[in-house]
Amino acid sequence: MGPRPAQLNITQEGNKVSVLLGGDELRGTLYDTYDFSMSGGQTDTTYTLRGRAVVGSADAGRASVRLVGSLISRADAAKTGCQLQEEYTADRI
Repeated sequence: MGPRPAQLNITQEGNKVSVLLGGDELRGTLYDTYDFSMSGGQTDTTYTLRGRAVVGSADAGRASVRLVGSLISRADAAKTGCQLQEEYTADRI
């Protein structure tokens, strides 16, 4: 299913979030608890991106935000039945 990009640009509009992952758009929800879940993909491969925004201390008036979660890739079960789960951490830039 290939290497993942080093940088993802998550777009937020209200409680709706989306991201492009290798040409596939994932869409989902950001909850009041700062948890989020997005899913999408093609017929053969689907993705689920889950995580939580962890707000840290303010530096120069701006709080640091770190994302922690997992990216799950699923290949069509009828063909390969493969599932890959990758844990990640990320910083807001």
